[in-house]
Amino acid sequence: MRADPSLESEAALDDGTAGAAVDLLAHWWSRPVTEEVTTWTEAGALEAEVRSRMPGSGTARPLALSATAASGLLDEHERLFIGPGPVPCPPYESYWREDVPLDVRRSLMGPCTAELRQIYGQLGLEVTPTSGELPDHIAVELEALAYALSSEQTYPQARALFSSHLRHWLGRFCRAVAHEAESTFYRDLSQLTMNWAKPLQSYVEALTEDGAGTG
Repeated sequence: MRADPSLESEAALDDGTAGAAVDLLAHWWSRPVTEEVTTWTEAGALEAEVRSRMPGSGTARPLALSATAASGLLDEHERLFIGPGPVPCPPYESYWREDVPLDVRRSLMGPCTAELRQIYGQLGLEVTPTSGELPDHIAVELEALAYALSSEQTYPQARALFSSHLRHWLGRFCRAVAHEAESTFYRDLSQLTMNWAKPLQSYVEALTEDGAGTG
């Protein structure tokens, strides 16, 4: 399968940073309801530590916003990702994959969905019906990746999640968000996700079942 050219491998991470970075991204791409935003307000110290160790962090302002600063993000999130009306940036892998037959491009519940369910099953995870999200939602995939990075026994699933799934669509999705977003938060988040994806790819692809990746 052809990789997204924006996610070319570079750099390697230390053992503790990769999982924390992916977990932060999973939260920031989640729907910014009050309970979720509360976790953001408590993530400032962790974000600062991850940024100091993560290649590609750049100088963008911190994303661990206060509840007040995040108060307008829910409307922007729904406009970009949910609707009603035309949705400029569906946050689903199936929509963005181009290495699939033409008749299933730009559709939901594509071939990747069954593959992801299988990986989640291997991890002992499942998407709860009450979450309202599909298995290939960006936050769901990132959350599963963070979990898979927490144990050497699940490194094969971590490699599968990134190499066979996330790397094939994150770039296109994030560029669309950067173009369509009216809020600085989502423009910054899309850029940070693309920047962090590059060293994360190197780290994940170097994982072995005997230990962490290089670095």
